[in-house]
Amino acid sequence: MHEILPDNINPKSVTISRKANRWFVSFKVERESQNIEKSVDVVGVDLGVKTLATLSTGEVFDGGKHMQKVRS
Repeated sequence: MHEILPDNINPKSVTISRKANRWFVSFKVERESQNIEKSVDVVGVDLGVKTLATLSTGEVFDGGKHMQKVRS
């Protein structure tokens, strides 16, 4: 088997390994990093005891209240 590497890619190192009668080849390459704009806003969620959840934006969600028994 042979594999053609993409243009302008020079391997820094190559590792050949064998696990469970299978051979693996891994290439270590160096590339320039690319800055990518976020496409989705991310919000952290803190699950609590007094409230159901608090978001990192400050929004608070109260938990459902248990129904009380009504005596007739």
